Amino acid sequence: MVKVAVFNPHPLLSDFVQNIFVIDAVIDPKDGNMVGHYPPTPQNCIFLYINQPLKARKVGEKEFFSAPRALVVGPQVTRMELMINRDHKVAVIGFLPGGLFRLLGIPLSEIYDEGYDAYDLIGKDVYDLLDRCAEMSCLQKIKQEVDNYLLSKLSNLKEILPIDRALNLMLSVQANTSISQIASDACLSLRQFERKCKERLGMSPKLYARLIRFSNAYRLFERSPNPNWSEIAYLSGYYDQMHFIKDFKEFSGITPSMMEEALNEAPFRFQAPIRI
Repeated sequence: MVKVAVFNPHPLLSDFVQNIFVIDAVIDPKDGNMVGHYPPTPQNCIFLYINQPLKARKVGEKEFFSAPRALVVGPQVTRMELMINRDHKVAVIGFLPGGLFRLLGIPLSEIYDEGYDAYDLIGKDVYDLLDRCAEMSCLQKIKQEVDNYLLSKLSNLKEILPIDRALNLMLSVQANTSISQIASDACLSLRQFERKCKERLGMSPKLYARLIRFSNAYRLFERSPNPNWSEIAYLSGYYDQMHFIKDFKEFSGITPSMMEEALNEAPFRFQAPIRI
């Protein structure tokens, strides 16, 4: 049984939090593999593992490691393999571009392609939040508790700048506009814009644009029972299927057909509920 709810954040959080979604899944190991796949997305997140944390490893690593109960994931470019528990319950805070930087106050280039214990980056009160959420069965109430926690952080939030709004536009149009135009919208020169992107996104704007397109394609794929790769590539803004396959292999580590086979054996599709 899998219950998923995707929520809009409290209105006062809406300029840095994109959404909050909660998954409550009870998986029977007899139903198949307990390992799923999580390719990179352009959305920085905080994962709150309410019951118990999962285990994870990067593609190419031999051993799984136990994730902390509260995990901060910044700029990600490598697919992760996730080994979930039978009783998998998680709340995920998905940030708008620049939103996690504004909350943490550190350049995201410092947490590039790694996950970090939220205790170290935010403080021990995030574990108090987890303890409160563990007492709740209603997904809506868990979301409200997360809202209240984030509202308590607003006084220390870095101010929103034109670059943040420009990056939000870049995300909303699925990167189908020029980098120079986005820099102009941010009231910055191209060189200044690239430097600020390293700070707020942890990566160059060109890489971020590629990640937006790939992630959109991958999420369309996860939601489709019978994926048509040519159609998915077109809908995601790829000019041809070769560019799509190149990005898919770079960000996921395998071909689309190999991923399709792997997902058929996975406990559930981790990114299907994500709305970016």
